[in-house]
Amino acid sequence: MIIAKIATDLLIGFGITFTASLIFRKAIIPITKKTKTDFDYFVANSIAQAIIPLGIVLTFYLIKEDLGLNENVQGLYEIVLRVMLTFTLVRVANRVSVRFLKGLARRKGDDELTILMEALSPLIQAIIWAIGLLILLQSMGVSMGVVWGILSAGGIGIGLALREPAQELFAYLMILVDKPFTVGQFINIGSVWASIENIGVRSTRLRNLRGEIIVMNNSTLTNSTIYNFADMNKRRMIYKIGVTYSTSVDQMQEIPALIENIVKSTEHTAFDRCHFTKFADSSLDFELVYYIDTGDYTISLNAQQEINLNIMKAFAERGIDIAIPSQTLYLKGDSLTGKAS
Repeated sequence: MIIAKIATDLLIGFGITFTASLIFRKAIIPITKKTKTDFDYFVANSIAQAIIPLGIVLTFYLIKEDLGLNENVQGLYEIVLRVMLTFTLVRVANRVSVRFLKGLARRKGDDELTILMEALSPLIQAIIWAIGLLILLQSMGVSMGVVWGILSAGGIGIGLALREPAQELFAYLMILVDKPFTVGQFINIGSVWASIENIGVRSTRLRNLRGEIIVMNNSTLTNSTIYNFADMNKRRMIYKIGVTYSTSVDQMQEIPALIENIVKSTEHTAFDRCHFTKFADSSLDFELVYYIDTGDYTISLNAQQEINLNIMKAFAERGIDIAIPSQTLYLKGDSLTGKAS
């Protein structure tokens, strides 16, 4: 009689399980395929895949009293079934939650948010597994006080061991959220001038102007001052030009207009100003300011080089000498006659 009852319960349980699975696959899933998004189909398909293992676990759980197992074996039997049930439910929860977050990021149309969700997926799955494990332990009668004590003690050691990886992960998340730079942009950090090639979870790979690969920790990047030239529509060039004290007043008056014409005749440039600003120790200084209408570094250097060469050529034609750091010493005897030594 007991064997017949067990067999009957098994047949009923398996029958209900396969019927439910069949209903999901033949009726519900085809309906979800007609909805506007594919998330409904994904959820229905995930549940359909979990119906059979869930039905088998619940069927064996319902017949446990009919098996006539002793107390120890029955306890182990229940533990196995609860572990299987938890494993199945957590897998479904993980798939659905991660798929939901990724789908939400895609609907926002933000590539960086999609990358962020990809990076957070392992962490989200780990949290769901931890919650499932805690619920399993509580259902088995394990004292939560003991569990929290063990987790607190172990958490200190784990925290120390994972301090650096966690720091790099959070730096990576900061880069994705704040977007101080993206792949392909040209940046300057300290003495490094390079373009971004790849942003990883732990480090970022850059390529400098000489073509060398530079790998920097994400935390180093986020803790540094970053100069990003990607969104720069134009460059403001400002620098000093010094001429010697032997330059005449007429030549000094001519220099600003001369330099203005040189800048205006150079492609990609817009003249701003040029003024005689300072009586320096060894030079008469002019301050030149102009704009280059592009953020391209090579074009900027080409324009600056052309302007500098044309200034040198124009000065040479007019007998204007560019100053170099120097000193003129007058000896006591020479000072009376005005002669320099």
